[in-house]
Parts: sequence; structure tokens; C-alpha cells
Amino acid sequence: METAVSLSQIGLYNPQRQSAEITEKLFVVRQKQFESLIESLNEEATDSIPQHHLILAQRGMGKTIMLKRIEVELHKEQYRNKFIPVLFTEEQYGLNNLAKFWDNCLNALANSFEVEDKNSPEAAEIDNYLNQIKKEKNTDNLAEKLYQHLLTVCNKIQRRPVLLVDNIGLVFNRLSTQEQHVLRAYISEKSCPVIISAGVAMAGNSDAKEHVVDYKAPFYDFFQTHYLRKLSYEEFEQLLQNLSKVTQTDITITSKEKSRLKSLFQLAGGNPRISVMLFKLLVKGFSENIIDDLEALADEMTPLYKARFEELSPQQQQILYAIALNWDSIRLEKIHEDTGLANNQLSPQLKRLVEDGWLETTKAFKAKGNAYSIPERFFSIWNLMRNGNRKQKEQISCLSKFLECFYGKDECLLDLELFNSIAENEIRQNEDKKFISRYYIHKSAFELGKRNEGLAKEYLLQSFAILEKDDKIQSIANDDCWRKFASVVIQLGYGSWLLAVLEEKGYDIVLSPYYTAIQALEIEQTENAETAEIYLRNQAVEKSEPARVIMTKIKKYLY
Repeated sequence: METAVSLSQIGLYNPQRQSAEITEKLFVVRQKQFESLIESLNEEATDSIPQHHLILAQRGMGKTIMLKRIEVELHKEQYRNKFIPVLFTEEQYGLNNLAKFWDNCLNALANSFEVEDKNSPEAAEIDNYLNQIKKEKNTDNLAEKLYQHLLTVCNKIQRRPVLLVDNIGLVFNRLSTQEQHVLRAYISEKSCPVIISAGVAMAGNSDAKEHVVDYKAPFYDFFQTHYLRKLSYEEFEQLLQNLSKVTQTDITITSKEKSRLKSLFQLAGGNPRISVMLFKLLVKGFSENIIDDLEALADEMTPLYKARFEELSPQQQQILYAIALNWDSIRLEKIHEDTGLANNQLSPQLKRLVEDGWLETTKAFKAKGNAYSIPERFFSIWNLMRNGNRKQKEQISCLSKFLECFYGKDECLLDLELFNSIAENEIRQNEDKKFISRYYIHKSAFELGKRNEGLAKEYLLQSFAILEKDDKIQSIANDDCWRKFASVVIQLGYGSWLLAVLEEKGYDIVLSPYYTAIQALEIEQTENAETAEIYLRNQAVEKSEPARVIMTKIKKYLY
């Protein structure tokens, strides 16, 4: 019987510390990309000018474990006659020139030899060489010497080095343009090392990508680029089942737990790292309140987020803090207002934060320029939960409850037309208040058709009051009557009226995805689909994604 993997062995922040066995067992959701990279390596002839690779993704999306998984594979017997994997540490903060890059490479190569043989003579020889070269006073051509020694060692064992370089954007930024040109020349020769690298990427920007898409940059059009997108819910379930198998933990996901999982998964942004935390939460058992589970996730992420946040400069912290507390996308003018920093201070810092993957940009809604948001959505939610005011925390609570209902089992649907044949007294005598609530929204739509806005509002608020009294306001998420009601309201030209009523009573927050869907449809009807899309992109994704689903269902009833 296989030994179970304990939960403590699952590396959240540093997958490189995991053993080869655990790495292989846990790696399940990026198989196609992994197999594609291994296949590409296998196609390399011994003396080829190789195809180099760049993996781009948001933080926590699996770049580091992908490199670790490739290292584990290349250490297997069937590859030892062709390749030797060289896995760099994730953060090479000590790197300041090309010589240091090759120095790090030789150290990583020595580590690789020791993975296969703790008493490796090749590792000992590399250590001796590096100790000797440090004693030399003449540092001329040091990078060239180190690189040639790397080739000598690998040629001797007739194995081609595969450099697995994490956070390559940091490497690029620490090398001068001239050194980058030299590095490109080194790795454009026959039989040279193959590079499989990874970098942070958000919405088309990254710490690495700027070096490969700018035609003036040394590495322009040099790498084959691969993107790791956020997990789908199906991939997330696959990950949960695999974690259950390797940890030998029996999990049963009831319909109630599934809606909780889907809600938390949506708030976590499809992030594999947080998905592992969700598994741990599932094993322990969900709490009665979704907010308590969200707090538990936030506690788990605090060490990582706090450490990363403190690495930023004071101005960058101030800017990121303001954007995180805004939740939705935020324009430059608003950042200026919230931080007190002048535009000439903000612009370079925003550029750096975008390049480093902290921020992403989209076209501002009905305003010039761009809007900024935090693509790692749980970081934004973590900030709101830890530092937000009462109203901001209430927004998270309302959205969480809405999503839990939205992803829950659909209620029994009742056609609006059925109300036409049911007398008011019969409805009032019905013990199921859900049907009474539906009756009132039907009456509201009927009065709007007669242009009686005041009476329509009165009926609508009565419907809300019934649901709120019984703590069923979130049931709107899956009630087809409310979708039909929205379609009727929009067709009658009362979309703005409905939005105003929702805002007046605070339901724009309590039912934010429903409100967002109606707002987008109203923009689409009165302006155009392109403007509606810009509006949606300016909303936090955890609201806009369910809103898009609601929009699709409302559109079924639009003429």
C-alpha cells in the first residue's frame, strides 16, 4: 500500500522543497502543457540550436511547480543519457551580472548531480572549481570562463543541460542590455543549454514579457511562450480528487458543500495554490457561515501576502493599498485622490507595478486612459477583509452569500405567466412566501407596463421585504422569475429605474452580480455591446463572471 502524503508535505509557498515522489503525485492539472514541453525537449537533436521556452502566468498559477515537475521527469533513467536538469532557486536576488548568472547555474548543476548521487564526483569537481576561481584576482572574462566550464562538465558526461529558470524577468532586469545580448549569443549556438523559464504575467504585461515582445529588446521573439490560465472548476474538482487520493483522505462533496466550494473557488480566482488550501478546508469541514471559511483562507495566505507586500517600496505599498481597497478597477484620478500622490509620482510606480505583475490595466469605463486593478483577486479580497471599513467588509459578505446561492441547486422555477391566472387572494393565502414574493414582482412588471412607476416600485419593495424577512434575499440568484422580471423591465425601457431602486435600498451591494448584469444589459441596450464589455472589465471578476452568466439567462427572454 502506498504511503499517504500528509497535508503538511504539500508545499504552498515553495514547491521546490517537495520530494520528487510528492511532486509527481500532486501534479495533475497542467498535464497537457507539461507533456508539450517534454515532447519539445525530446525533439531536440544533440547538436541543435534549441527552441527555448517561456511560461507566463499570474502568481500562484503553477509556474514553479511546473519547472519542478520537469526537473523530476528529466532525472528519470530514460532521460539520463540525453539531459541534465538545472533548477534555479525561485528568487535570485543576489544576481547582479552575467558572471553571477553562470555561477548560480554551476551551483544548481552541482545540486542536480547530488540529487542523482549524494557522493557525485561531478558535484565535488564543480565546488572545487568555484572555490578556486573565487581566489583569482583577475575577473576579466569571468562570465565566459564560467559558461565554458559548464559546457565542459556537461560535454564530459554527454548530457545537455536544461536550465529551469524561475522568475526570469528578475534575471533580465539585473543584466545590462549588453549582457543580455551576450547571453542570447551563448544560447543561440549549436549544442548550447536549453532554457525553460517562467515569469509573472498579468493581462498581457509581465516582468519577463516586455523583454521578448519589444522588437528593440535583446530577446525579442526569442522564446516560445506558454500561458498558464486560471483553473476551470472542472480542473479544480480534479485537483481535489487527486489530493484526496494521495493523502488517503476520504471526502464527500454534498450539494451544499459544492455550492460553498464553487463560491470560494470563484473568490479565489481559480488559483491552484489557494485551491490546495480549499482542499485543506474541506477536509477540516466547512463552517456554518461562508465568511468564516473565507477568513480561514485569508489567515492561511497572510504570511505570504504580508511578506510580499513588505518587499515593495513605501510609495508602491500606498498605491497598491488604495487599489486593493477599491475592489473594482480604479482610474488614475481616483488613485491620486486616495493616495495624495502627484501624477508624476504615480505614473512610474504604476508602470513598475504593472511590469512586476502586481497590477493589470483595462480601458477605463466612460473616461480617458486606463483603469487599474489587482489581477490576483484573493490578494484584493484579503486586503479588504484585513483593512477595509465596515461597508467594504459588508460588500464581501453579501457577495459571498450571493455566490453561494448562485452556485447552489436551482430552485423550482415558476413561469411569470402563471401568475396571470392566479387570483391575488389565493396567492396571499399560500403559505410559501416565495410564491407571494414572485407575485409581487409580477405585479411590479404589470404596473410598469402601464407606466405606473410609483406603484411598480411599491410592489417591488414588498417582494424584497418578504424575502429579506425570511432571510431568503439571496435566493434571487437562482430564481428564473427575477431574470424574466429583469428582461421585461429592460424591454420596457426601465433598466435605469430598476438600478435606481436597487441602489436606493442597498441591493446593489446585497445582490451585486444581479445588479452588475442589469447595468451591463442596460448599457448594451442604450449604447452598445462594446461599452457594456468595458463596463464589465472595470468590475471585479468575482462579480463580473457570475453577472455574465445571469446576463445570458436574462437575454433568453429579451426580444
